Amino acid sequence: MQFNRYGILHTEENMKIGKKTTGATSYTSGVSAYKKAAKVESKSSVNDSVEVSSSFSLVQKAVEELKLVPDIRTEAIAGIQKEFDDGSYHRDEVKVAEKVIEDHMKPSV
Repeated sequence: MQFNRYGILHTEENMKIGKKTTGATSYTSGVSAYKKAAKVESKSSVNDSVEVSSSFSLVQKAVEELKLVPDIRTEAIAGIQKEFDDGSYHRDEVKVAEKVIEDHMKPSV
């Protein structure tokens, strides 16, 4: 057995030169089978469709609305910033610590 640089097996039978060799016959039959399969695939047109439920549409609308809401509550921050700037900002450290612990202990959703 000998293979050429393209990995094609050279045998005495497919090396014969004549009207039709076995190698040429297998090649042409493979090509015609491929063409037949392509014709069948193109003839059988498949119509794909997607149906979206009304609940999905509602969720999608909610997501779009949430994108319009700013991430930062500017009104709350402006008030705290004013208190901080004039030196009147004070929070009960114990309450802040309790809230941090409480939030940390909540189960993740």
